[in-house]
Amino acid sequence: MANIPLYGQNKDAVALDAVSNWAAPGFNEITVVTAADDSHTLTAADAGITVISAALADGAVIKLPRVNDSTLGLKFRLLYTGTMAGASKIQLENDDPAVFVGVVQQERCGNAVGVAEHATNVRMTTVVTTHAQQEKSMELDEDDVTFGGAIGTDLEFFYASTHAVIVTGNVLVNVATTALDGLQATMFTDAGY
Repeated sequence: MANIPLYGQNKDAVALDAVSNWAAPGFNEITVVTAADDSHTLTAADAGITVISAALADGAVIKLPRVNDSTLGLKFRLLYTGTMAGASKIQLENDDPAVFVGVVQQERCGNAVGVAEHATNVRMTTVVTTHAQQEKSMELDEDDVTFGGAIGTDLEFFYASTHAVIVTGNVLVNVATTALDGLQATMFTDAGY
């Protein structure tokens, strides 16, 4: 049986196209750190999974596309498989009306050389950001207990409305000896690109 949209549901092909794009993600890989500002700009065509295997330089920025009718319903999943060289960011445009809304889990993961879990320190916490906080940037630093972003970090950004990009996922930290300290006020900031 064919699915027939209700009257007005697929006006300008937006509603069904967005669902189609979300359900059938593409694949993109960031393999090299770019010159100059070390930024990587994703477009609507990059919706789906982006593997970040490059050792992102300190100050690197993953720039998400502007939220508009053509990006509504898209999902960008960022999977970190490379070790960061320093701090990096995931950002929305400064003049974009959308902001990050959602919750991420920050968790200790150790590292490839066998750093063990510390028995007495906090090993997992959650960080919530709301629409009222108006955040456009997510800060990452793999071995900083305030942020995180180690290999295995897996984040999703869902373009839910023209005012909200829902962020969910796991942010890993490769430090075993210090309690995690992920906070909304440090992990998320209001300055985009």
